[in-house]
Amino acid sequence: MRLAAQMTHFFAAMLWVAGALAFVAGMPQLGVAVFVVVIVNGVFAFIQEHRAERAVEQLSRLLPSRVMVRRDGRRQEIDSAELVRGDVVLLGPGDRISADLDLVEAHALAIDTSALTGESVPVMVEGAGDRAFTGTFVVTGEGEGVVVATGAATRLAGIAQLTGAAQRPASPLQQELHRLVRLVAGIAVGVGAGFMVLFLALGQPLEDGFLFAIGVTVALVPEGLLPTVTLSLALGAQNMAGRKALVRHPEAVETLGSTTFICTVGDMSWPRWPGTSWPTAGLRKSTSSHSSGTFLCRSSSR
Repeated sequence: MRLAAQMTHFFAAMLWVAGALAFVAGMPQLGVAVFVVVIVNGVFAFIQEHRAERAVEQLSRLLPSRVMVRRDGRRQEIDSAELVRGDVVLLGPGDRISADLDLVEAHALAIDTSALTGESVPVMVEGAGDRAFTGTFVVTGEGEGVVVATGAATRLAGIAQLTGAAQRPASPLQQELHRLVRLVAGIAVGVGAGFMVLFLALGQPLEDGFLFAIGVTVALVPEGLLPTVTLSLALGAQNMAGRKALVRHPEAVETLGSTTFICTVGDMSWPRWPGTSWPTAGLRKSTSSHSSGTFLCRSSSR
């Protein structure tokens, strides 16, 4: 399905139509060339995404999948998939929490909740009665917790279901490409129709005018733009990988490049604000009532 999606998006669809028109106009070599461009580009983009997803899977396998529990009064190490409600999980530094827990003991316990809440600073656990959630990590201290939810019943799984149900909006690059494709298609069809009308006005045969109009229309389609964009994004993804940043979708490279500020929950909830000066041209100031900081956000009109 993903391979088919790479060959049927808006820009690729325009090239498929252009290739078909080239055959109609008696230019089979051009039509074959256009089809090859679309197919090679789609396969290349699919391979890039597949490699990134394989890398993510390999990284996930490096995470510990074993947990220490107390069952029948004995400490034992089991696979995290074997956890059930009521198990007592023993927590230590570096442990990944694999189920939602009700903590019954906590000794200087600090938990990294950035994967769940975006909080960049480890959260200190006050004591018994607090909760620890799936996907978080123990930074320091020790503790014990009773499993209250596993698998699809955890809070992290609920967040994943909500995000999975949401439709991902088009990236800024995709929006610009769609606009460009519509513009180019309109110009190509308009110019082709204009030449056809001119041929008819000069008394030329309808068939000759139609074939000439199709040839002009196909010639105005930028067949090289699609592979150029794909290769540029692929090079950007490789550069990001060289800086230890994994990009699953190539379009994210351009989206990241258009980002001015990244604000996370940890940044907004941190009570101390360093004295850093930012260029204020074209920015609007917004103050949050929930913190003592001031945020600079780019105006939506720009």
